[in-house]
Amino acid sequence: RPPSAVPLSPWLAALAAAAGMRRPTLLLLDGVIKPENVGSLFRSALAFGVAGVVLSPGCADPLYRKAIRASMGAVFKLPYTFAPHWPEALSQVKAGGYGFLAPPLQSSVG
Repeated sequence: RPPSAVPLSPWLAALAAAAGMRRPTLLLLDGVIKPENVGSLFRSALAFGVAGVVLSPGCADPLYRKAIRASMGAVFKLPYTFAPHWPEALSQVKAGGYGFLAPPLQSSVG
């Protein structure tokens, strides 16, 4: 793992909220294996004022060249960390006062 794999609780405490926000917003990525998708999610997260990204085991490395290219450099501007203990990391995020929003994963067929 890259050196950005730090303990989650202190990392969360160090994040700063974007202007006009009461608390930092996080992007949690669970099993996003394509580097291009990781990069584009970083790019979108930066555009929407997300304060940091938490990646689960199995996610593509944001420093892989395809991820960097797709992110248009956002991986160098947005703090991120790997959470090696998943889904326990979700409990730490929740204990930090964060809520969760997630799209339902349903088949679009039938």
